[in-house]
Amino acid sequence: MTDSSSALIVRLDALGDTLALAPLLLALREAGVPTDLVLSPTARDLFAPDAIRRTFVAPFAQRDESAANRAAIAAFASELQPNRYSHVLVATEDPAGYRLAAALRAPHRIGFQNGWGKPLKTLWVRSLLTQAIYRSAGLDPRAPHECEVLFSLGASLLTSEARPTHDAAALRNLILTRETSPPRGIAVQLTSKWERLGMTVTEVRTFLDRANARFEAIRLFAPLAEREQISALAEGLGGIEWFAELQPWIAAIAESEVLVAPDSGAIHVAGMLGTPCVAVFQTRPDFELQQARWRPWAAPCEVVRGTGAWSSAAADALVQLDSSRSA
Repeated sequence: MTDSSSALIVRLDALGDTLALAPLLLALREAGVPTDLVLSPTARDLFAPDAIRRTFVAPFAQRDESAANRAAIAAFASELQPNRYSHVLVATEDPAGYRLAAALRAPHRIGFQNGWGKPLKTLWVRSLLTQAIYRSAGLDPRAPHECEVLFSLGASLLTSEARPTHDAAALRNLILTRETSPPRGIAVQLTSKWERLGMTVTEVRTFLDRANARFEAIRLFAPLAEREQISALAEGLGGIEWFAELQPWIAAIAESEVLVAPDSGAIHVAGMLGTPCVAVFQTRPDFELQQARWRPWAAPCEVVRGTGAWSSAAADALVQLDSSRSA
């Protein structure tokens, strides 16, 4: 790295995926590398203002190969050109991220290629980048975490000894924008992701009954944008805390003793804050690799298979986590 190094990271993904950048962002900040981000609109307020230098919201569509969208990418690159980035790190699978890197013509354009897993895309990506790092087209049998995979993009900007930190006390400052109160209560995230991952409303309600029988106060969090989608799940439940903005929701997770949620953005927020978490993952043939890649990064966590008996297993895991935290 030289004193003139600066980086632009392109990550056009959902909240959980975007949070996997946190260890890399912290390492770049500690190394004194000015870093900007290009994010999707849903993730625009995810990081604290002092976590990075600037955040840009991508003004183009994803997976859109139209002439109009290519023109939007080129126009955005022209706006960014005066920043004279030494490095553009493409931390997304979307072709738009690679097109933006090429249009910026930075000396170092680094992203991923999938080898023989996607041979045509690999050739195309190599034509746009100066360095293409191999990552498996599917789940890597070596089972690296997504944070470790993304960290490899910044290797040329960091020392050879640099490693992605698991220090939640340091990572939480990247996403918290205000002081928080001491943790209080067990929190459960109500979200349409439960059903999308195969856990029924009846099963979630059964879990809530089990949790309420063991703990005095269960806090219920839910995104306001999903109010209609989760109406059956929320029906008859009192005291739901509805969140329309990211930062109040992040603070609420920070103020929880333990969070219970499906494989979703909530568990990744907890993972970076250090909030203990029970994470319920979809049961599938590649379950072990999937949870190895996406389990909460820096917080104590119990991962539960979302089988028919998951509500009982999650309640037991919640008791175990709460006991460990209190010990």
